[in-house]
Amino acid sequence: MSPWKWTPERSQGIWRHGTVWFKPILAAVPWITVLLLLEMLHLVGGTFASSEGVLFDLPDSTGLEEGEPASLVALVMPMPHETLVFFDDARYTMGDDVSASTFGDHLADRAAKTDRKTLLVLADRRVAIGEIMKISGIAKRSGVTRVLFAEKREGKPEE
Repeated sequence: MSPWKWTPERSQGIWRHGTVWFKPILAAVPWITVLLLLEMLHLVGGTFASSEGVLFDLPDSTGLEEGEPASLVALVMPMPHETLVFFDDARYTMGDDVSASTFGDHLADRAAKTDRKTLLVLADRRVAIGEIMKISGIAKRSGVTRVLFAEKREGKPEE
């Protein structure tokens, strides 16, 4: 009860149990947990990821007047449920393994007939990077030595 006996005295709840010196540490545990989790997220966020794939070292567009001349050109377009590749008046679907292997065979046949083994890929920006990597892997297995991704230049179009 209060000194005037109006209301009962406030209860300590769970804090009435345990030793007195341990109570401040228990009060700080949630904040220590939050700081520890933030530190763990910081450490995990800075790790490097490595996996197999094709490495592209893309050059800057500054200072380049002309690109690499290429006789092999592929147009890559995303569709709602698949990615289409147009190469030499033929259409290939990257989601279908048979169509992708046929594209690889056709590309290998064309690459064997030309002296410049550079493939120019005109890809829409909405194409998933996994599909681009799949196309570049097919090109590598087909004997293409360089894969050139076209860039969109700002300003007036060239003739």
